Amino acid sequence: MSTLISVDIDEELSLKGYLAIDSTINGRCCGGLRMASDLSPTTLAEVARVMTLKYGFLGLPLGGAKAGIAADPEMPQDRKRELLKNFGQALRPLLQTRSYVPGGDLGTSEDDIRFMLTANGLKVLPRSLTFQLSGFYTGITVFAAAIRAAQHIGLDLSRASVAIEGFGSVGSSTAQAFWKRGIKVVAISTSQGAIYNEEGLDVGELIKLRDQVDSQVVNLSPRGEKIDKSRLAELDVDIFSPCAQSYSITSDNASRVAARIICPGANAPVTPEAELILFQRRILSIPDFMANCGGVLGISMKRTGLSENFILNFMEQKIGQKVIEVIKAAEKENIIPKVYAERIAEERFLRVKEAAEKRNITSKAFNFALKLYRKGIIPYQLVTPFAPWYFNKKFS
Repeated sequence: MSTLISVDIDEELSLKGYLAIDSTINGRCCGGLRMASDLSPTTLAEVARVMTLKYGFLGLPLGGAKAGIAADPEMPQDRKRELLKNFGQALRPLLQTRSYVPGGDLGTSEDDIRFMLTANGLKVLPRSLTFQLSGFYTGITVFAAAIRAAQHIGLDLSRASVAIEGFGSVGSSTAQAFWKRGIKVVAISTSQGAIYNEEGLDVGELIKLRDQVDSQVVNLSPRGEKIDKSRLAELDVDIFSPCAQSYSITSDNASRVAARIICPGANAPVTPEAELILFQRRILSIPDFMANCGGVLGISMKRTGLSENFILNFMEQKIGQKVIEVIKAAEKENIIPKVYAERIAEERFLRVKEAAEKRNITSKAFNFALKLYRKGIIPYQLVTPFAPWYFNKKFS
């Protein structure tokens, strides 16, 4: 059960912010700060749980949390930053002690988080904000998971079609990964609508346009049929990748989902009731915290000084391999893949937590060194030679 902290950030407009803490390790937790008009505390608690599972799956000594502000992320920038400042002020004790470490998320960016901290007189540690590549890395593991799942069910990728819900940093990265490999992306969406082209969209052009007009890309693109964004999950495609809000697939629309594979870049995109319906219909739904772990994993690897080629090759190979292992194990037990994956991730999280919180000399020395490294006192050059061994061990 998550601990939910609710704060008023604009009493006149009754705007609220929330922090859901699902777990801690050594009193610390991490997770993105999102902004959405329809933000739900219940959903926030759910995605905080996903963060715990994600850290458990990766074997990283971090607790899971998520924060959110119930407001329109596309409001004027000065107003948005006023709310961020107020939210940071309300959580200042937790931010100052790094009991909660935020990052960019749905509707926010690394610059937003940096502003929130500095506007409240909080120091930004050298390695605490390196999230600019988070969406890119997430897209890589979403792609890797989908590819291995497609191979597992015998899907011909040369003829496959993909629909991507959301075209922010995660959705556009995911779309680009498929597109660059010659796999047809036929639909994308943003908060402003969606576009569809059976013959495939030019993702490169769409990204260039998105960089200029943001979410209006779906309305200003000269190519593609305009469709209601609610139709995306029901399009006749092979792979559907929800990369936006949570709960894209519910008991209301799960029976109409046509894709053979659901591979999420978003957290909690499928409700538990919908997971069962998809399972009964033999639609392969890949666990969210496995498919979209690339942001956490990639940034963790980047901070150790590993090369970009090493990181990308590692993620594509290891995540794809783990996804197949989970799918096969779940098939053997005839259970939903996410149910099996959650069990494994929970067990691993508890083991990591126990090891990290031991009060022996080895544990104390490791935690002290980790603290120095996060502060930038220990240079990454001393860590890089050991990093491949460390991350390979996590996936052994």
